[in-house]
Amino acid sequence: MAGFERSAVTFAAAPYRFSTAEWELANLPDKWIRRLLNRPSTLPLDFGREQRVADAHEFFAVSRSLWSIERQLLELQAGMTTALDDVSSLREQRNRLLERQGQLRPAVEETLETAIAESLQSLGFWAVTGPFPPVDTVLSGSPTILVTSPRDRIVRQDNVTMQTGLTNKERDRIESQVEEQTDLSAVVVNTGGIALYPSIAIPYAGLDFALEVAAHEWVHHWLWFRPLGRRYFQGGDVTAMNETVANIAGREIGELARERLDRHAPGSPGGHLHNAPAAGSESGNDPPPFDFQEEMRATRIRVDELLAAGEVDQAEAYMEERRKRFVAHGYRLRKLNQAYFAFHGTYADTGAAGVSVIGQQIEELRRRSPTLADFLRTAAQFTSAEELSAYLAGPMPGPDG
Repeated sequence: MAGFERSAVTFAAAPYRFSTAEWELANLPDKWIRRLLNRPSTLPLDFGREQRVADAHEFFAVSRSLWSIERQLLELQAGMTTALDDVSSLREQRNRLLERQGQLRPAVEETLETAIAESLQSLGFWAVTGPFPPVDTVLSGSPTILVTSPRDRIVRQDNVTMQTGLTNKERDRIESQVEEQTDLSAVVVNTGGIALYPSIAIPYAGLDFALEVAAHEWVHHWLWFRPLGRRYFQGGDVTAMNETVANIAGREIGELARERLDRHAPGSPGGHLHNAPAAGSESGNDPPPFDFQEEMRATRIRVDELLAAGEVDQAEAYMEERRKRFVAHGYRLRKLNQAYFAFHGTYADTGAAGVSVIGQQIEELRRRSPTLADFLRTAAQFTSAEELSAYLAGPMPGPDG
């Protein structure tokens, strides 16, 4: 049965597969030729700093506008075939924005890479010519992934990397084909980035997100040369350990990189540049805010309970009810099923993991580590969840380690 299921998944994904080899050939030579010609890695952020930071802010504003226009075009083309003038106008705007985004992208990528590299240097990750592996990222659309899980339990099974920008209709077709031919749950998910080399980080979610993703993927590159990272594809707890370590470290490195950029922002005395919060009442009569992570954690815990009791149909009906609740609060969840939790639960410090021992242990390891570098170097040596548990059960290291 397992062989048939795998064949069904492979067949459903075949027309949409992402070619890693083609992507590497299209991006890796270009990045390194430009690096060798321009020697950008030798230029600190202080070099032309105000213009570099201003260009970065413009790039992400342009990318966000592009994302909005693409959504409008999809909606118009799907339901308003008579709105030809609107479609034409939006396409003209899109073409202008794409041109400007392309002009800005190379320099902005170098600016983000430099900010992350300098942050890594401050943490002690520095060889003769910079951090190893070198920080290298491309700001572009990221591949989608087809993930499957058995219906009667949540286990990340198949992972097929597929093209970026698949429509909802294409996603539905792929998922339905897998689910109709097997007893698997399937979902096609977006990714915010992926640890190819150069890594990919999506641009339309903003500067902070791009920095965090680029840092997260660099951690995966760094771990690859160490015991934990080399075991990433074993799956299960070891994969969750890798992703959770990268999540925690990526956030911290991304924050450091943003602080470096903020210090160089035009007219900025320092500190983060955030939009003002939306106006609203703060009286005690307001309903409590909707906490996505806590609501997702509660959902996962209940689903685990239902599946453990053999109530598969009830679990699936419950997930659909909860999906509608998330949508009602502004979270556009297209699908919430076992495969969704199998994918997102790999990041054990998120709500989709439910009550995750791995997540709690990795967070405890970070609390015990004097520095982020200590945390990473300790975590990188683990080869199993049992080793992590044994380490935490031992005596805490003293001030000298």
